[in-house]
Amino acid sequence: MNNVSVKPKENFEERIVHLKDLKAFAYLLRYAKKDQTLFLTALTFLFLSSLAGVLSARALGELAQSITNAPIDESYTWGIAIICLEVATISLLYFGRRWLAKASLKSILRIRKALFEHIQRLPMEFFDTQPQGRIVTRITHDVDTMESFFTSTLARLSNAIISFFVVFIAMILVDWRIGCIITLSMIPVFVITYFVRQPVRKWNREFSIRNAMINAKLSEFLNGIPVIRAFGVEKWSMKEFNKTINHHLESAISINKLNSWSRPLIMCLTSLPLAFFIGLGGIAVIHNRIDLAVFVTFIRLAERFLQPMSVISQEMHVVQTSLINTERVASFLQNSDESKVLGENGDFNPSSLDGKIEFKNVEMAYVKSKPVLQQISFDIKPGEKIGFVGRTGSGKTTALALLSRLYEFQKGSISIDNHDIRKFDRDALRQQIGVVNQDSIIFEATLRDNILAGAKNPDSQVIKACEDTGLATIMANNQLTLDSVIYDQGSNLSSGERQLLSLTRILLKNPSILVLDEATSNIDPTIEALIQTAIERLLENRTCLIIAHRLDTLKHCDRIFVFKAGQLVEEGHADELLKNKASYYRELIESAKRQNNEQKLPDA
Repeated sequence: MNNVSVKPKENFEERIVHLKDLKAFAYLLRYAKKDQTLFLTALTFLFLSSLAGVLSARALGELAQSITNAPIDESYTWGIAIICLEVATISLLYFGRRWLAKASLKSILRIRKALFEHIQRLPMEFFDTQPQGRIVTRITHDVDTMESFFTSTLARLSNAIISFFVVFIAMILVDWRIGCIITLSMIPVFVITYFVRQPVRKWNREFSIRNAMINAKLSEFLNGIPVIRAFGVEKWSMKEFNKTINHHLESAISINKLNSWSRPLIMCLTSLPLAFFIGLGGIAVIHNRIDLAVFVTFIRLAERFLQPMSVISQEMHVVQTSLINTERVASFLQNSDESKVLGENGDFNPSSLDGKIEFKNVEMAYVKSKPVLQQISFDIKPGEKIGFVGRTGSGKTTALALLSRLYEFQKGSISIDNHDIRKFDRDALRQQIGVVNQDSIIFEATLRDNILAGAKNPDSQVIKACEDTGLATIMANNQLTLDSVIYDQGSNLSSGERQLLSLTRILLKNPSILVLDEATSNIDPTIEALIQTAIERLLENRTCLIIAHRLDTLKHCDRIFVFKAGQLVEEGHADELLKNKASYYRELIESAKRQNNEQKLPDA
């Protein structure tokens, strides 16, 4: 069998553009522009909170000094000042973090919307090569991690960084020598944090990648539950899933190993300078080398100076994880959309089409040097019914996908009603082409919503379409109304009933061109007559392109196009092709007979 049109798979992670931390953040910060005033207000409150904390530390030093050699009234004054400053510190911190979280949540909401909107604009080739679970991971798990960072960790880090610099300046102003000594004592912490950053980032990236692999594998197995049960391979599927989980566990253990020694070490190094200062400073106070007020002030300032480093070390894992997820989300948003892959959108927007189709020397390849279609040329008159046959992978489905501008072709031209399809507005073009696939796409919604699929037709038109296709009979037999809820993937409908719903959806859309991609396969014998009637109703007064392996379906066709290895090798009426003993179509029919299945073509 020649599978020339099988779409190539690729490693999803190879599609990720690795961005530097600041570049990834800068890319996503554009979604925060509308709330920049709220962000600045929140940061201002955090700065004022840190400033109030510094003044409180200074007041505490003066209180200690006043207790020893000042009137008691002055001590009360400093005590009241400390209380007021501490209340101000807490209040400003509360409002600052609250507004920062509010602004962050609004920005995350925009990112979520941008991701979903971007998905709508991505070309079909993207979804052909990406596992569903990984795409879901990108717009759920990765954004959830970012949301956790922006709503909680970011506030703590912002407060820590602002406090770090404010307290540093305060220490230099109070006593630059002591301030420099305490600052220099943090050098080991900076060094360890810097060198641990890259391994943590590496393993967090692996953790995120492998988490996406779990979701992809889980989605694959959930979709394959019927096959897994039918073949009794539950143990095999569990074994395969356990491999993925163990792979994920390795990265989690590696991250924990790094954190198990780096966090305690950093916390120890941030505590030691304060302990040494208390010991040496106390001796200096006893020998009157520094004032008690300066000593107490520096104890308080040192606490506020060293605490941010402890916060940064504790949050480093969260920060690195968030940076990785920010990178992945930013990279996802930078995937080329249809306008880049298919070119600029045209402006031709017809209200209807006659349905004349022309392919001229069309060549198409998913991957360079591996053509799927080679020199395809044919003409279809308005209202003609054309059957497309050929073995799996022969290129027939790809050819019709080009008609809807789902993929880009490299050579030749395609026109509808003598207009190059590249000049059409893509949305307008797709509105004029109705596609019914073998697998019906049914949403968890009411029957009305599933039929309308976003359209605004009144119920009278919906009911008329149901009557025309025979869906009204199914509704009556199953006691369904337009308000009845249809479950996800139409699980409360049979395969034939789902197909009938899809046919009704297309009839209501009333396209000028109809594409039936094996729409009559795997249907319930009990409603086969209804579906055939619905198809005949759909075939009226429109150009129809039918990919089918049922011979009775091909009887409706005016001509048949026979594909082989990406080429159009024959065309003509079924009877004419069968009369030719060298016909490839005749070979397919005879092959079907040899398989004792005269109603179906082999692998078509």
